[in-house]
Amino acid sequence: MFAVVVTVISMVSAVSMNYLIFPAAFLGRTVPGTMIIVTLVSIPTCLFVGAKVRENVRLSEELRRLVERDRLTDVATRDFFFSQMAQEPDAYGMSLMVDIDFFKRVNDTYGHLTGDKVISHVAAVLQDEVRPKDIVCRFGGEEFVIFLADADHGAGAVMAERLRAAVANSPIDDAGTTLSVTVSIGGSLKQATDHIETAIQRADDALYRAKNGGRNQVHMSSIGNPRSAPVAKYA
Repeated sequence: MFAVVVTVISMVSAVSMNYLIFPAAFLGRTVPGTMIIVTLVSIPTCLFVGAKVRENVRLSEELRRLVERDRLTDVATRDFFFSQMAQEPDAYGMSLMVDIDFFKRVNDTYGHLTGDKVISHVAAVLQDEVRPKDIVCRFGGEEFVIFLADADHGAGAVMAERLRAAVANSPIDDAGTTLSVTVSIGGSLKQATDHIETAIQRADDALYRAKNGGRNQVHMSSIGNPRSAPVAKYA
């Protein structure tokens, strides 16, 4: 399409120049020759340039995806998560820290390839459960951060429990071997005036309590939670 459009424009321009430059008696010979020359030069050149442009667009898209999406899990990268949150510093919502329980045991027992499959599986379960406007991020290793936009403390607690149950009830098939893993989750409400790092730190402290309490459970930080706030439905 690019080649055709450019060729037509070039041909109209070139033929018009013929009418301006040459006397009418010569147009019968110059116009056909001009059209042939334009076609022979324009189409191959446009096809070459168009191919290069498409390749550059593809490489740019691939680079953008490498920056924004984690290669193993296809959820957001840590850098992309913080860049998104930086664009909306006054965002209100629930920050969740999610950690796969006893993950080192999985690696030691089944190997790192199986460990990668477990991480990818858990990421897919988390991504399937949240809304499109929420952000799931691989924070590092077997840890994930989730930001539930506009969710209050009650809605965040409901969603965190739903995520925990979804992972626990979703076994992984690894070459005929069925694995089941669980996650521990810590949550913290991010008020509009809070920095996202502060909310994540509080969620991480809550996660620490969940893991010390026996794992496969949810703990929510009470900091920043107005006790009178209603429990909102997560939708």
